[in-house]
Amino acid sequence: MTRRRIAGILFVIAALALSSLAIAQSKKQIDINSATEGEMVAIGIEKAAAKKIIEARPYRAKTELVSRQLLTREQYDKLKDQLIAKQPAKEAASSKPMGK
Repeated sequence: MTRRRIAGILFVIAALALSSLAIAQSKKQIDINSATEGEMVAIGIEKAAAKKIIEARPYRAKTELVSRQLLTREQYDKLKDQLIAKQPAKEAASSKPMGK
């Protein structure tokens, strides 16, 4: 009987640890300009939508996912806190005047 109680307690502890890990991962923000398909699927974006998002890069703002009809407004509203759209750093060569 004691072994069952110990096993039960260990099971509960493991379940709590896994749920805490899942919550922490779900709050992680991903960059729609660089995230992999797997990262997008992990936060709740369907695989087909993730592929379309990757194909339509780059984005200036995460709201473009709705304006480009890659996500519905409802899908976007559920995910918006987990999404960011980082802008690539400007290259030094592009900031130089053309004639020099």
